[in-house]
Amino acid sequence: MADIDFDRYIGMSTAAGTVTVERSTVSAFAASVLDDNAVYHNAAKAKAAGFDNVPASPTFFFSAAKNWGMWAEDQPAPPAEPAEDPMGAVMGGLMAEGGLILHGEQEFTYHRAVVAGEKLQLTGLVRDIYQKPTGDKIMTFMVIEDVFSDDAGEPVVTAVMNLIHRSA
Repeated sequence: MADIDFDRYIGMSTAAGTVTVERSTVSAFAASVLDDNAVYHNAAKAKAAGFDNVPASPTFFFSAAKNWGMWAEDQPAPPAEPAEDPMGAVMGGLMAEGGLILHGEQEFTYHRAVVAGEKLQLTGLVRDIYQKPTGDKIMTFMVIEDVFSDDAGEPVVTAVMNLIHRSA
């Protein structure tokens, strides 16, 4: 088994920077997940539904930090990469000995609606790493938390994902 000091990575940054929520990006994401609800594509429909602008769909923040600038040319620079990549170090170290990695879980906590035009501050970190035996295999769980906050520093969306490595 890979000799990785998991405790060393808990609390380590995975991302930091400013995320601009753009209407074209929100609409393209909704289309990519086959959500044809007009509020994600039309500002007038969104306003009629009580939003200030086109809202981000419920799972939009799965990719907001990961697919930075894919859809719009006027995106600012992507969030800064951390000095050390804890996800790459842990999962890459485990994969060096084989096995499988999968995205095991994803949860979103919306503290309020997010609409196009907002600029949010992203801070990502490793919340936890733990292992569980399953038969003759070891499952390693890496919990990543991304918090998107407004200009006042108030959390707007908290996204938590769980990556799982199953040993070979």
